[in-house]
Amino acid sequence: NIDDCWAELHRDGKGNLVPRKATFPSGINALANYVHGKGLKLGIYSDAGYLTCQKQPGSLGHEAQDAATFASWGIDYLKYDNCNTNGSPPERRYPVMRDAL
Repeated sequence: NIDDCWAELHRDGKGNLVPRKATFPSGINALANYVHGKGLKLGIYSDAGYLTCQKQPGSLGHEAQDAATFASWGIDYLKYDNCNTNGSPPERRYPVMRDAL
């Protein structure tokens, strides 16, 4: 599983999450292809808040967009945290991402 701090500090101009170039110079899709070629699954981390626990971009308000991005990269699993939220209960926020996935 790719844990927190995998993304650049800001989304791109279209609001998409961007993998850190220094950490993933070939992108996450290339990593997923490599991992899948070994017969393994690949997971990634996101958060149900505006920011992750380490102050990286979170998925709140971007659930469908982020789910589509993860799918386009070939991600198999999502670890979804609960930091830096808008105060709404997770029972309201988590289903949004569940449904998007």
